[in-house]
Amino acid sequence: MRINISFAAGFVSALILAAGSEYPAQIAAAAEPVASRTDGHFFVRRATAETLEPSPNSISRIMLTADQTNGRFSVIDEIFKPGMKSPPHTHSYHSETFIVLEGKMQWTVGGETQVIGPGDLVYIPPDTAHQTEVIGEQAVHALMLYEPGGYEFGLRRRTSTPREKMQDPEFRRQMMDLSDVKPLSPRRED
Repeated sequence: MRINISFAAGFVSALILAAGSEYPAQIAAAAEPVASRTDGHFFVRRATAETLEPSPNSISRIMLTADQTNGRFSVIDEIFKPGMKSPPHTHSYHSETFIVLEGKMQWTVGGETQVIGPGDLVYIPPDTAHQTEVIGEQAVHALMLYEPGGYEFGLRRRTSTPREKMQDPEFRRQMMDLSDVKPLSPRRED
């Protein structure tokens, strides 16, 4: 068995040090690299996957990590509850693909808005403005492919941080920067 320490975790730690944050201990604690086997295949059972609740409106199950795919991608099994909305944002260095298994979501990607449902997907390349929301009263079950891998590091940081701390605008900005989330101002309709 070969053991690798995630490049992504090292990169995040370097960003923390470079930023000179007043919160490095809290942020870095959730970015600790995890040794994992990367020389073989994996069977992952949804029922035993690491499960996190990064917000009151979502549940995330980590199915494959950057460590397990040599940094290529992460796969997250997502449940988005009714009322979940993601404000407009971009990502500088990663892409996202969402495959909807149940429920409906409205996506606005690069200025185009569509509602997608079971069997549909949306691909979002880097540097593309996007936002989404759950449509209707049914929760959305979707698989997210995040490339390159590492989304799980941000999930773990968010879920290990007290919700009160996330209300601090400077701390929240630092967390978003570490997760490659660049907020955009909502468009005004004139």
